[in-house]
Amino acid sequence: MKYLVIGGGIAGVCCTEELCRLSKESDSITLITAGSVLKGVSNVVRITHNIESFEVTEKDLSSLQDPRLKVLIGIAKSVDVTAKSVHLQDGSCCSYDKLCICTGAVPKAIADSPHVLVLRDRDTVDSLAQSLQHARRVAVVGNGGIAMELVFNLRGTEVVWIARRRHIGDAFFDADAAQFLREQLQASREKQDGGSDAQNGVTEAATETLSLPAIGIAPQTRASEKCMEDNIRQQSAVRFGHAVGPRWASSLSTGAAQGLLRLELNCEVQSVEETSVSAAGAADGQFPVRVHLSSGASHGCDLVVSATGVLPDTSWLPACLERSSEGSLLVDRNLQTSVADVWAAGDICAVRPEEQEPCWFQMRLWTQARTMGIHAAHCMTNKAADTGTSFAFELFTHATHFMGQKVILLGLYNGQGLDKEPESDMITYSRALEGEEPTFVRVLLLRGKMVGAVLIGETDLEEAFENLILDGLDLSSYGPALLDPNVEIDHMFD
Repeated sequence: MKYLVIGGGIAGVCCTEELCRLSKESDSITLITAGSVLKGVSNVVRITHNIESFEVTEKDLSSLQDPRLKVLIGIAKSVDVTAKSVHLQDGSCCSYDKLCICTGAVPKAIADSPHVLVLRDRDTVDSLAQSLQHARRVAVVGNGGIAMELVFNLRGTEVVWIARRRHIGDAFFDADAAQFLREQLQASREKQDGGSDAQNGVTEAATETLSLPAIGIAPQTRASEKCMEDNIRQQSAVRFGHAVGPRWASSLSTGAAQGLLRLELNCEVQSVEETSVSAAGAADGQFPVRVHLSSGASHGCDLVVSATGVLPDTSWLPACLERSSEGSLLVDRNLQTSVADVWAAGDICAVRPEEQEPCWFQMRLWTQARTMGIHAAHCMTNKAADTGTSFAFELFTHATHFMGQKVILLGLYNGQGLDKEPESDMITYSRALEGEEPTFVRVLLLRGKMVGAVLIGETDLEEAFENLILDGLDLSSYGPALLDPNVEIDHMFD
């Protein structure tokens, strides 16, 4: 059997390593990667039955040691599913019996400008570190994990954080959880700078209090976003390296003190204007680039960091591979595409909605990339039934850190997929505990059954809540007592 994996990121490397473990001695395995550095995982710790934490590491090609494995450095140009072959840009060709595509996604960019840095991989992080050495003011555009970590870790420069929702981190949190994190961000900045004066704190932008639509999207945004997506797909021959991993931003600090952080919420970037001022000749109050927002505000900056999400990198693949509306390769719960003997894992694919479990949904995360890569290998070798990896798709889980805080997300923690449920059938309870180690907990109940939870800080509730979601117990009679810090909830349901 000839196994072929395309992609040297988390999904591709985990799939390759698992194929080496599960395949027969007579099989051959080939990994095609765009660079000589791979992304892997280490220090995997099982927190609960479904929750794992691990560190993302960079690996040399030599780290993959198996006599059956061949690693090729190159960029895949096309796939011929009839001839079962993959053609590379250098003209070479690889045949396969079973193929797994793990080429990930490409980042969106808000503008084509020498002062706009699209943050995606290790090379762009290195470029950012260089640019920050002389930056006085940086605009960070985006509201996901990369933007949050960047804002939290920047030192020695003024930051304008631009996000199109009314609260920070909306990709992960509702307004209450976001407010808790925002307070921790403010406290962290005050603690590090030894005070809370306006020069090192977090200031509100006037745009947040304007009477704007709830989503805050300008009328022309959808059209411009569609144009941006088309451009990305047309330019997908220009490949980025593997996405940055957790804690990537901790090395970006340029000074001991935190500069002013200005929040520009509920608005979007309308345009990026190059000024006549050069970076070298810029004086106080003068900047080489100006960002104009949908709110009418504008900010001069030395650098604009674009962290507005990604799109699946599928434009180079044949049309016979069925896609979702955003271009992802559609796969079933075994991660098989619409074409026989072709699988996909990680950011490039989307699990068909009808194949998903009630309390699981897909999100472009390191944890899911690893799980998918491993599960794809199990399915390719017909070992999924024996290894039982399908349980990983029973419940959405994610363990990470944001703004110095441990974060655990469980199930439909933000009501994902519940849009059609009557509001009267849903209820949330939340609590925020202050003190030396503040914590935040919010749970979502649907018709009395817990379907999601957000845990910030050291709550020690992840295992109990995971079990409550999976067991489907009716918790209606407990009400807010579910979050009573004086009650040992894990003992209540033993």
